[in-house]
Amino acid sequence: MDVIIRAIVAGAGLAALAFQSTAQEGATNIENKIVINQSANLSVYLTGPKSTHNVVFLHGDNAAATQWFAVMEDLADIHSVTVFDQRGHGSSSPATSGGYDYEIRADDLQAVVASLGPQPVILVAHSGSAGVALEYAKTHAASLSGIYFLDPASDPRAMPDDMRQGVMDAIRSENGLGIVQGYFTSIAGQNPKTIEIVTNDAAKVVRDARIGVAQALFDWNPDIAMSHWAGPTFMAITSVNDTPAAIRLLSETVEYNILSTEGHWPHLDTPEIVAQSIRSFIDSLS
Repeated sequence: MDVIIRAIVAGAGLAALAFQSTAQEGATNIENKIVINQSANLSVYLTGPKSTHNVVFLHGDNAAATQWFAVMEDLADIHSVTVFDQRGHGSSSPATSGGYDYEIRADDLQAVVASLGPQPVILVAHSGSAGVALEYAKTHAASLSGIYFLDPASDPRAMPDDMRQGVMDAIRSENGLGIVQGYFTSIAGQNPKTIEIVTNDAAKVVRDARIGVAQALFDWNPDIAMSHWAGPTFMAITSVNDTPAAIRLLSETVEYNILSTEGHWPHLDTPEIVAQSIRSFIDSLS
């Protein structure tokens, strides 16, 4: 893995302005740097004091790092917190090689983790990035302290093959972005600000990434993926997503709770509640 790190902004400038525009007022100490892995420039944001572990956040498919900023601000009082735009998303460059499957995105994650230092890692994964987190755990379990899943993607095997193919055909079409934005609007709940954020973030995702992450999800076997990780795990799930296809049902030992929020982006709707839940999980690892 070829990793090149170039610090481009530290504690001020565009990164801080982006942080302030999304999170609550007063969030100023954020560093933005570029980590290059397999020809992809990954935009990384980090804040908080040095601590015994690094908490690394993963945004969902067709999303952006900024969606985690409010939660990061809450946790940055005592925790070192990091998030990055995955390849083809947000401010990160598209893939010029390697595509968008879980294996390459887990390798991107490792490049970011390696740039942070030797401390153990706690992953916080939203939605489709559950597959990235579990792929990472497959080969880096020794340095991984725990995984917190926020409303993780459901088991795609519950969807009939012809339906999955129909969805993929729609995403590949000229109206692929509109398909994703329409779906996001249908699962985002009633908060108009959240709907605006998630649809705008989806519009920043390059077409190949939009297709690639969808294909990765539909090809995913979470049963196998979860078998590679036996460490501390917690899932915070919205009631709408707690169906017979919920991946928590693939393990008898997974701890979970059902969130009271309606939409699929509780970290945007109620960041303080999500932050407290993550904080409790981190404390349980001590």
